[in-house]
Amino acid sequence: MMTIPLTSSELPALGASSSDRLVRSALFLVVFLQIWLTATPFPDLSDPGLLDPISDGNFIGQVLAVLVTGLLAAFVFAHRPNLLLKAASPALIVTFLWFVCSAAVSSHAELAARRLVLAAFIIFQAAVLLLLPQERNHFARLLAAGALIVLALCYAGVIFMPELSIHQSSDVAEPEIAGDWRGFFTHKNGAGASMAILVFFGIFIGRSLNLVLGTMIVALAWGFLLFTHSKSPISLLPLVLILSFVLDRLRNPVAKFVAAIGMPIVIGILTVGSVEFDAVHALVDKLVSDSSFTGRNDIWRFTLDHIAERPVFGFGYQAFWRTSELVNSWTYLESWGYRASDAHNGFLNIAVMTGLVGLAVSMAWIFVQPFLDQLRTPRGRIDPALNMMFLQVWLFGLSVSGFESELFNGGSVVWFMMAVSIIGLHFQATTQYAPVDR
Repeated sequence: MMTIPLTSSELPALGASSSDRLVRSALFLVVFLQIWLTATPFPDLSDPGLLDPISDGNFIGQVLAVLVTGLLAAFVFAHRPNLLLKAASPALIVTFLWFVCSAAVSSHAELAARRLVLAAFIIFQAAVLLLLPQERNHFARLLAAGALIVLALCYAGVIFMPELSIHQSSDVAEPEIAGDWRGFFTHKNGAGASMAILVFFGIFIGRSLNLVLGTMIVALAWGFLLFTHSKSPISLLPLVLILSFVLDRLRNPVAKFVAAIGMPIVIGILTVGSVEFDAVHALVDKLVSDSSFTGRNDIWRFTLDHIAERPVFGFGYQAFWRTSELVNSWTYLESWGYRASDAHNGFLNIAVMTGLVGLAVSMAWIFVQPFLDQLRTPRGRIDPALNMMFLQVWLFGLSVSGFESELFNGGSVVWFMMAVSIIGLHFQATTQYAPVDR
């Protein structure tokens, strides 16, 4: 016997079972590919316009997000919307309410409000994605299809369009990383982190559906990850695999808590801590060859200074980086934080956007809720393979956020799949399960 996260009995059929499955599969892949490919895959990084101040955003992407969200809303509300309400936990509601307050007092209130709406769309899509598959194997097949499409496009881009799939010396922002693979992603770091997510998918698919297929996805994703030369995902992936295995088997709540929070805390001390404390900096200087973390220390220092300017409300959700005030204030004598795209740290990024209060309430949803959901879910109601994938994605998202601004980043594959995992763990703790044969 086994358990599945959502059964066909919990979501009434649209009609004949075959047409129901087809509609669900199509919607799943539309959401999946919209998030992974975005509206502008294979961007040209030699375009000087990439250095311009922030604008109104990508119009096609915004329209696509609205249309996809509308389709999903129509599907859910035609069935049983009460299932979706399970995703709207108190922690998530309080987080968005504070983000709204932060946006309201921002100097770029309209920009912050528009991006906050898109952030809500992302969370909604993440929740509905889990309601679309009829059962666990259907979910595994859809993930396999999406993963293979992503891998095929990335490898095809490297082979047939290397100028748009491999960083070039003509890139206006970072010509020094020429030769690193990025596929259809904007940057090698995003590509690397996304490949790590595909490794977790492959492990789940191998355990729940087909070992050969899962192994192939893991091998292809790992191979591409190595050629991105993205240090953080390459280093963190094996650590997360080990940590998730240990965390899943621990029974003591205190030990579980230490295991879950340990790696993000250590990363935070060694990275941001090296900026604030001389002793930590001296230690890091002995441990790693580049104690600046590829120049991130300047951005972290810049971010900490600006958090201190507005510690309560911050500068507004997604309304700080690359605004005209920052970009136009930069000179060669100033910190290059003025021209940075983000804080290169998910926790600092939330703090500078929504204040320390915003960081605290968001962590209640990002960390506290999924941790408690793990504790309160009876072992007999957990699907081992699915639970492990949720754990791995969640832990990886927390860890990589020490180097990249993944948290509440609407354009991030890692953030979307992390939201899926957080909501999946919550569904696992609150939804009644139906036992079925393997």
